[in-house]
Amino acid sequence: MSSPLPEDVRSAMAAGQKIEAIRLLRKHTGLGLADAKAAVEAGNLPDSNRSQPVIREIPAQAQAALVAGETLQAIRLVREAYGIGLKEAKDIVDAHGQYHGGQGRGPRGPAPGEVARSKVGGLVLVVVLLVLGAIAWLTLRA
Repeated sequence: MSSPLPEDVRSAMAAGQKIEAIRLLRKHTGLGLADAKAAVEAGNLPDSNRSQPVIREIPAQAQAALVAGETLQAIRLVREAYGIGLKEAKDIVDAHGQYHGGQGRGPRGPAPGEVARSKVGGLVLVVVLLVLGAIAWLTLRA
């Protein structure tokens, strides 16, 4: 079963810009020149039984959704942009997050609205408690 071309590729074809459509498709999918040309001429992506194209970029709106921590929104936008299924879109968004350092929520940053904690503050608290404990011990010993 073949998939439709991304929206910007279809727009370029509608405007009579075949070379631009091929360039855009190669940028989106990582297809070689011959495969991209064949896909543009056919009007859809190659069958899934052939090697699955690697989509290197996701739409800017999907990237923004990922940065905002809205993974489901990013998946929905990728599905709409490429006309693919849920699993394929999720795999693309996951791969994009791994390739680009896990944008959005996760161990690399706080959730939206959350303030990052400083590890120095905890260390200062421990040192202050140790000093106060030492002073109390010396006072009680005397």
